Amino acid sequence: MSNTATEVITDALTSAAPNAADILDALGNAGYRVLRPESGPAWIPATPRSLAKAQRVAELINNGKTLQQIAAETRMSLRQVERYSAAAREMGLTERRR
Repeated sequence: MSNTATEVITDALTSAAPNAADILDALGNAGYRVLRPESGPAWIPATPRSLAKAQRVAELINNGKTLQQIAAETRMSLRQVERYSAAAREMGLTERRR
């Protein structure tokens, strides 16, 4: 690796419209080990009960509740709510907010 990571990133940022994928590609091409982020949640509900929980979390999110409020209201841990929220988003159950 003749170029430092800083040099590789700087070169990638000088392109016309740099994005994260361009920077990761440049680092990979320079010989650095690159770990790509996951494309979606690691878990999707498969049972009727877990699907119902994902739908409930999506409903609360669409009504403006925060994840902390949802955790308190549903008596789930914040981590569980995050998982159901990610699954609901992946399944298209949550509305996009601006």
